[in-house]
Amino acid sequence: MSTASAPRPRVPAPVFDLGLAVLLGLAASGGTVGANDGVAPEPVAFALIWAMAAFLAVRRLSPEAALAGTMAALSAYLYLDQPPGPVFMLPAVAVFFYAFTRSVRTTAIVLAAVYVYTLTFHQLIGDGMHLWFAAGVALVWLGVPAAGGRIVREARRARTREREAERERYRAEERVEMAREIHDVVGHSLAVVSMNAGVALHMAEKHPGTPDAVVENLRAIREASNRALQDLRATLAPLRKGQQPELRPTGAVADVAALVDGVRKGGLPVDYTLTGDPAAVPVNVAATAYRVVQESLTNVIRHAEATQAVVQIACDAAALRVAVLDDGRGGPLHPDRMGQGVTGMMERVQAGGGTFTAAPRPGGGFAVTARIPYDRKEPR
Repeated sequence: MSTASAPRPRVPAPVFDLGLAVLLGLAASGGTVGANDGVAPEPVAFALIWAMAAFLAVRRLSPEAALAGTMAALSAYLYLDQPPGPVFMLPAVAVFFYAFTRSVRTTAIVLAAVYVYTLTFHQLIGDGMHLWFAAGVALVWLGVPAAGGRIVREARRARTREREAERERYRAEERVEMAREIHDVVGHSLAVVSMNAGVALHMAEKHPGTPDAVVENLRAIREASNRALQDLRATLAPLRKGQQPELRPTGAVADVAALVDGVRKGGLPVDYTLTGDPAAVPVNVAATAYRVVQESLTNVIRHAEATQAVVQIACDAAALRVAVLDDGRGGPLHPDRMGQGVTGMMERVQAGGGTFTAAPRPGGGFAVTARIPYDRKEPR
């Protein structure tokens, strides 16, 4: 059995930057000693070397400060005629990190300015170097670390894209497995419910004495289970292909009437009232209202022991108001015993900027109310 290796501890960024600056400062100081026979570096040379190292320590906070600071210190170093050596390495490191952190366009503009400054400075101090030779050396000195910085940056981006692609493949495999399990468990149960309801309906229709209410209930059960099975398969189809499902709002104010009719066929009288213009209600708001009515009526059937329910929807000018009332046993709704249905309704309404209440009615029964504001400019 394979075991996952423990993640390597990461060095804090400030510690890493400071440590790198110290190492580069030590390397440049040690390399400068004895770099030119008979020419010993003065104390000011080491002071300027460590000034460049200090600027490199802040490269992450400000690449511009690191580049400008190292170039200024190097200019002072050369102006004071200190012995050349690995001191040129420190500004090159600043160039590398500048190209790593900044865009190609910004890097090109800044390094072009640095290039012109370098050539001008060498001509002013009269170091005896031919202009064309100095131009070639400066081009290599600036171009190589800049190219290295861009290569490392792009390589890191490529690794990030590969890791994201791997995570997406893993998520797709999880979606396929989840869709398979849901379809096998829930889909099988719905198919069994539909089949049993169909058999019972067939037997009831063969006996003339079967009450009409029983036949209507069986027919409603069969139709509801078939619709649920079709919706489940349509939702899971993209998941089983490893794709992200397209989650679009389902249900509208106009569909509430059919929902209420289905509950009535189940034996619960429901008084439905709709006012205003449903066509003016945005799609997302209408879908939220539909789900609130659907879940509320489900709770009435399952828990309320009610003999009647009332559904009221008002499409006002700036908000949609929904109320689902029943005359059942009511009772307080304890937060710890609040089911996923009530929580889901509340989250849907609040996500749309609305208000939601679910509480016992003063005269008995239970009431669910929601007010969802909307903008007339939203898509219908």
